[in-house]
Parts: sequence; C-alpha cells; structure tokens
Amino acid sequence: MLESIDAEDGFAVHSVNLPDHAYKRWGEADFVVVDRTGIRLLEVKGGIVDFVGRVWRYENARGEARVSTEGPARQAMSAAVALEEIVRQHLGRPVRVRWGVAFPLSRFRQTLVELPPSRCADVTTCANAASFRDWFDRLPAEHAGADRLQLSDAEIDALQALLVPEFAATVALGPTMKGISERIARLTEQQYEIVDALGINDRLCVMGGAGTGKTEMVALCALADRAAGRSPVVMMPSGGALDVLRRRLAPQGIPVTEKSIPAGHDTLLVDEGQDFVTHDRLAAIFSSLPGGLKHGRWRWFMDPGLQFSETPPDQDVLRSLGDEATVVTLKHNVRSTREIVDVIRVFLRADTGIARVDGHGIRVRFHSVEDEAGEIRMVQDIVRAAINEGVDPARVAVLSGSDELGPVAMGILARMPEVLEWMAPTGFPPDRRGLVSTIREFRGLEASAVVLCDLDA
Repeated sequence: MLESIDAEDGFAVHSVNLPDHAYKRWGEADFVVVDRTGIRLLEVKGGIVDFVGRVWRYENARGEARVSTEGPARQAMSAAVALEEIVRQHLGRPVRVRWGVAFPLSRFRQTLVELPPSRCADVTTCANAASFRDWFDRLPAEHAGADRLQLSDAEIDALQALLVPEFAATVALGPTMKGISERIARLTEQQYEIVDALGINDRLCVMGGAGTGKTEMVALCALADRAAGRSPVVMMPSGGALDVLRRRLAPQGIPVTEKSIPAGHDTLLVDEGQDFVTHDRLAAIFSSLPGGLKHGRWRWFMDPGLQFSETPPDQDVLRSLGDEATVVTLKHNVRSTREIVDVIRVFLRADTGIARVDGHGIRVRFHSVEDEAGEIRMVQDIVRAAINEGVDPARVAVLSGSDELGPVAMGILARMPEVLEWMAPTGFPPDRRGLVSTIREFRGLEASAVVLCDLDA
C-alpha cells in the first residue's frame, strides 16, 4: 500500500523507536512517512481486530489472540506526540504529525469517537491502492496550517538522517542493574551507509572489533539484499549466535549455514570471516557462489584483530579478499559500555580497534574467593542480586573461562536449574532461563548481566 503513495521527495520507515514516549519507557511507531506535505504515522494491526466491552482483541493467523484495554488509536496518538517532540528538538520548530490506524486484514464497522473513519483504514480501504492513497492523503491535521505541516527538502534530509538509522535498529539492552536506563543501540551513520551502498558494491570486506555490530549488520544486509530481489545466504561458525541468527532470518527464507552455500543462492554474507580465511575453505566457499571470488556478490565481515576459533587466518588469503573488495573499517562501538572496553584495554592489554564508545553502564566488578565452593556461592549471589534488581533472568549469562564448562559453571547449573540452563554448542535453549556457556560458544551474543567464572581453570 505504501508503495502506491507518490512521495518521491520523501521516505518511509518502519519500527521507529520513540524514547520520549509519554507513558511507556520505549514506544514504537509502526510506519512513518515523511515528504514535503508533512509527516504521517501509521499504527498497523494485522489479523482479525475486534472491540467488545471496551476491550480490544487481536487474533493472528494461527488463531492465537491477545486482548488489551489500550486501543490502537491511543497508541498511534501517543506515538505521534512523542515523534512531534523529537522532531521539534531536531528541527527547532513544531511540526504536526498526522496519524492513522490500519487494519489491512480485518473489516471494522464500528464507529468510535477515538477512532473515526477518517483515521481508520480497514480491509475495505486497503483493498486497492487508490482508496488507501486517498485515505492516507486525507489524514486529519487537526486545524494545523501549512506552516505546521509542510517540510523543506533540507528538513526532510535532516529527518531522514535522524529516523532511518533508527529503522535499522535493534533493542540491544533490557533492564540493567542499579536502575540504569535502557538505551537503543542503533546503526551509526557509517553502518547505514554500508547498508545503503549494497546496490553498487558487489563485494564488501567489513572490519570491526567486538561490539561494533558486525552480526547485526550481517542480518540487516541480508534483509536488504532479500528486499532487492537477491537470494542471500549467511555463513558463520557454529555456536549460539548461529542458532539465534538462523531463527531470526528463517521467516524471510534466508538460510544460515556453517559450511557450504545451498544451491540457488547468488549473494553470500559471512560473519566472523576470520574463521574461514584459509586456501581450502575459501576455495570451497567460492566454488559454489556464482561469479566466485572475483566476480561474485559477497559481503565479508571479520574482526581486525583476527580473533579466530581454530585455524589462524592465512595472510595471503586475507590480502586476496581485500584486493577484490571495497574495504570498510567500523570504529564505533554500539554494544559494549565504556566500562567494559576500558577493562579490556587495561587488564588484557588488548587493542579493541574502537575509536568511539556509546554509553556508560555499571562498573565491572572483581571478586576474590578462597576456593571452588566459595566461587560457586559468589556466582549464585551475583545472579540472585541481578534478578532482584530487575534484570530479566533470560538476559543473564554465566560464562566459563575454560574450553569446556568448568567446575564452577557446572556447579552453578546444579544449584540454579530453575534460573539457568546450559547453552549446548548444538543449539540455543528454547525457554526464558539464563545461560551457562563458555566464552567461546557465547561469541557474538550479548546479555544484560554477565558473570565470568572458572578463570583459573
């Protein structure tokens, strides 16, 4: 439907995060359309929608339903108010955000004061592009004049720079300890340029240290390639991160593999590429990709510090990758906090390859213990304290410093089975408990509270 709107001078984005939401810690707008005529916001409800006894009911295609006393009109209106404040702060003047609600799969015949037909597009309105476009163009402006609606080209560009990276965003942190507010880890301007340039760069080699968002970029680039009509496949080493990404991309029909390229795919994206940089592995990979190394379409993401799992990268092979691709280095940390990066630099004397770090968090704490039993008790107390202070148990990770689960990790699993579960190398746990794993198997994943143990194992 949105493709039918004539807005060549503007842009449309979805899932825009709104941190200044009036009554939610984080709000979200389903769709925002910006052009010279102004800003329009849509709240979209799929499936069957009904309103009975002052309760809204939403039923999906599987017959699963949820109910809410908060209606979509209130959601859209409050999101519009939050967006107006963001725009005012960014442009330095007030701009009215027009809003509407769409039920593209449901017939909604009720007339509500809060949701008149002028703001509600049900399946009848969404049945064809012309009727939807007419409804969309006529969204009420609540007596706002042209000076409160229309935007200049410069203002559209400024809003695109503000909102488009938020579209390509992921909520990276849940509640953290000590009441620290959540933050949204959004794409940096450099990362957005990479996604935006996929159409003109067939071969990209992206270097980024831990926390620069490589795995998120792999997922977003795969989705962008898919949207462009290509047939992407993602390759990465085995582990929990592979299982998470596989489940995330499966609904879009994008396979995630650890060894070979399935037939019929024309675009390759590789995460943790330093694990694949040997003559034999590169030859096997590119023999299955149309066009191969020199003429194929591929995006190779890896750590500049070459933190490999098993076999060290071959320097000649590494140079051959760089010779055939546009090389980009990510220098902006969007995941780790300043405290974590500082500890890595000071205690491990490691070069993270990062020039800028977003956000501060809790101080990294060190605990001394007398023996193994004391370490198990200490880990148990830390996990309990984190959960009591508001951390979602599913966002807790206990990581063993040994190649396999050490005695402390095994002990904490035995003591806290209701809270923690082992993350086996073969897959990610299906429920909402926290994880016990090794540092190696947890690579590429993240948690709000992380406890390292077995460091002398």
